[in-house]
Amino acid sequence: MRSPARDESRAPAVRALLASRWVQLLLLTAFLAWSVVEAQVSPGALLSAQALEGLGRLMRGLVPPDVSPAFLGVVVAAVGRTLAIGIAGTAMAVVLAVPLGILATPTLFRPGALAAGDGPGTWLAFALHLLARGVLRVFRAVPELLWALLFVVAVGLGPRAGALALGISYAGVLGRVTADILEDVDPSASEVLAASGGRRESIVLFALLPQALPRLVGYVLYSLECAIRSASVLGFVGAGGIGQEIQLSMRLFEYRQVSTLMLALLGLMLAGEAASRLVRRATASARVSGRAPLSVRARRLVLLGTLGGVALSLRGAELLGGADDGLLGRVARFTARLFPPDLSPAFLASLRGPLLQTLAVAGAGTLLGVLVALALTPLASTGMMLRPPGAPGRRGLASVVAPWVMVLARGLLALLRGIPELLWVLLCIVAVGFGPFAGVLALGFHTAGVLGKIWAEALDEVPPEPLEVLEAAGASAPVRVLWGAWPQARALVASYGLLRWEFNLRVSALVGFLGGGGLGLKLYNALQLGFHDQVSTMVLLILGLVVLSDGLSDALRRAWLAPSAWRGEPGEAAGARLALEAGGLAG
Repeated sequence: MRSPARDESRAPAVRALLASRWVQLLLLTAFLAWSVVEAQVSPGALLSAQALEGLGRLMRGLVPPDVSPAFLGVVVAAVGRTLAIGIAGTAMAVVLAVPLGILATPTLFRPGALAAGDGPGTWLAFALHLLARGVLRVFRAVPELLWALLFVVAVGLGPRAGALALGISYAGVLGRVTADILEDVDPSASEVLAASGGRRESIVLFALLPQALPRLVGYVLYSLECAIRSASVLGFVGAGGIGQEIQLSMRLFEYRQVSTLMLALLGLMLAGEAASRLVRRATASARVSGRAPLSVRARRLVLLGTLGGVALSLRGAELLGGADDGLLGRVARFTARLFPPDLSPAFLASLRGPLLQTLAVAGAGTLLGVLVALALTPLASTGMMLRPPGAPGRRGLASVVAPWVMVLARGLLALLRGIPELLWVLLCIVAVGFGPFAGVLALGFHTAGVLGKIWAEALDEVPPEPLEVLEAAGASAPVRVLWGAWPQARALVASYGLLRWEFNLRVSALVGFLGGGGLGLKLYNALQLGFHDQVSTMVLLILGLVVLSDGLSDALRRAWLAPSAWRGEPGEAAGARLALEAGGLAG
């Protein structure tokens, strides 16, 4: 019989062993190797005669795109619905996130904090604080695609389900960001108000929100960009928009229509990125942007235009004027059918295989995306490929070829991230058939496009002096990248990679909807057959996976990354920003 004292003495040794970087690296390598085997990764399958024939048939069917006036009208309407879903979902997220974020701020409700007070309602307020933090965690942990699928069953097909799904999902992220920003503001104004007898409401309205408002507006603008990207994906589960049209055309084998829709989707993504950059420049201060601030009249016009756009989007998403009397009743009945979850041993045992396959698809897909992104990132970086005027070093043919290589690399990355994961699944199934390998390829290709873009931007921000010293010493381009650029961007690059893994874990549970392996197919079948108690069990399982993954990723960040990874931001707020950026580039 084991002695409890002996077990307790072993615990610190085990923790110290697990804290070793070499042990963590070994465990990570073992997990990735297991993922490749479990996900049935077979590079040779892409070069088989059947795969090449399927890809050839698909490529021939995609050209020329369908540009008939009738179908172009369908495309324009689908793009309009996608924009309406994204804007309406963001507006709903803001309405939910602000009060929940205020409730989730520790300095306002934690017992003993300056603004918490000491009255009889302190512990009740603290309970509401814990509840708000729990609700926000659930909102952001459940993937938006899964929210969309649940709302499709609850309220029916169409843009209403997509807007509700985005509102719930992005409320979780924005609420967390709101709480982190309010926690981080300068406390001096709050201390003055509290010392003069100000209540919690006064501290929020007159001390915290005025300081936090500029950063909150920036996050809302970025979440709007991300929500429009996500809205194009939700249609694959029946939530309206351009994704629904792509899925319908794929099922009808109308590949020319798919080509047109894909071009429209790519154009929407690129236009969204360009518009986001312009909005950020326009909303920046005069010191940052170099422009004079907007006049009062211009601000009023912008405000009226924003309110008008939100109202039109709410109506286009069928959240205004389109709700029938039985909507709330249907949602309530569907929610009631989800409980209690099915926890029978037989059903839980049946989830073991799909669960392991989901983890393997996420691991192998992230590994593939990282490898492709590492190859393309230096080629897409302005700092690596274009020489600034007056920079020392050699010039020659490379200086002429480099800009064209950079354009091609950026175009390829834009194409990879412009096609959503679920569309990649449909395309990869044509080549390798149904199964987890198709899910790995889909996650890998899309992840490469996302990571390649943000890693290239990270390389662009590194100081150029070490690169110039290496170049003056005769170092080749690969040496300058490996020893001059990557070490400076290591922390930020690793942070984005870890956050993308978390996002891929969410998505890998859903690629099975279209045949990509994992829990998705089992979840989809349970919803279609009305086994709602099984659906809630799988949702809770996905939620647990995401929470566990978040904890492991945070531990790896603390162990491996320097504080400079956050570039001076507080840890939690920066983590939420990175999660929004790395995960929000879903389109």
